[in-house]
Amino acid sequence: MTTKEIVDLLRFRETEYIKTKTFSKLPGIYALFFIGDNFPILGDSVSKHQIIYIGKTESSQEKRDAKTHFTTGKTGSSTVRKSIGSLLCENENLKPIPRNETDYEKKRFSHFKFDNKSEIKITKWMENNLALSFYEYPRTKQEIEDLETKLIDELVPILNISKNSKNSFRDTLQNLRKNCALNAAKDFNPNRISNQQNITTQQKNISNMAPSGKYTDLWSKQRALIQVKLNNATTKQSIQLNSEDFNKVGNRSNYSFNLEFLNGIVSNNIDGSAVARDLAKVIEDSKEIREILKMGHFKFNMDRQFCLWIEKR
Repeated sequence: MTTKEIVDLLRFRETEYIKTKTFSKLPGIYALFFIGDNFPILGDSVSKHQIIYIGKTESSQEKRDAKTHFTTGKTGSSTVRKSIGSLLCENENLKPIPRNETDYEKKRFSHFKFDNKSEIKITKWMENNLALSFYEYPRTKQEIEDLETKLIDELVPILNISKNSKNSFRDTLQNLRKNCALNAAKDFNPNRISNQQNITTQQKNISNMAPSGKYTDLWSKQRALIQVKLNNATTKQSIQLNSEDFNKVGNRSNYSFNLEFLNGIVSNNIDGSAVARDLAKVIEDSKEIREILKMGHFKFNMDRQFCLWIEKR
C-alpha cells in the first residue's frame, strides 16, 4: 500500500477509545485523533478528528496503546502521556514527579511522571478526547520505523517531536515538557541518593535548568503559552494570571509593568520592576522566543488585574 492509502485506512478506522472493544496483537502503526472541543494551549486551531500523533509498535497494539498509553501510572514509559500531561499541567494542577531514583543517579533529569491523582486526570482526559486506529504491519523493526517516519513526515502530527522538524508546535511542546521535568526535579529529595557525587551533580543540573530570580519559576510556567501568544501578536493577546501566585513570592502593592523588546533587545527601562526583569530573563533564555522577538517591536504589559497583554507594535 502507498503512504496515502495507509493514511486513508487509518482515517477510515478511527474509533473513539472508549468504544474500542479489541486491540491487535500484531506489530504496526497507530494513530491518535483528537475528538474533543478545545485542545489544550492551541484551542480550536486543532480540529476535530485531526491526527495528533503517529506511533509504532514492534510488539502489539494491545501492549502499546491499551496497556501503556491509556493506562494510569504509565507516563514514565509513554511519550504521549508525557506530552498530554505537560499540556494539561498548569490548568489541571498536575504534579510532575521523578520517574525513579535510578534516573537521577544516572543523571537523566529530563525523565518524569505524575503523581497518582494527576495520572488519573490524564487518563480520563485521553479517554474522553481521543480516538485511535491501527494498521497491522508485521515486518522488520527497520521497515516499521521507516513507515512511521514517512507517515509523520506527511501528516506532521502536533504531538510528535522526533522525526517531525516541520511541526511548528514542537518547540512549545518541548518547553512544556522541560518545565515539568524541572518541577519534578525540584521536588525530589536528594537525601535518598546515597552517592554524594550524584547529589552535587543533580543540584548543579537543576540550577542550570532555570534562571534565578524571585518570579522566574512563575514566568517559566507561562513561557510556552507566551510563545504561542507571540506567534499571534499581530492582534493583541492576553494571558490571565493568578494574583495569589505573585503574592506567594512577592510583597508588592502593585505588580503592573511595561516591558518592550525592539529587534530582540529590551528597549525600555525595567530596573524598578523585579517582575519585569524576571520575565525578560525567562524570555531571553528561550531560543525560540528570541527568534520571534527579533522580528520587530513587541510590548508586554501587565495590568493591576494581573492580565498580561502582548502585542506587536
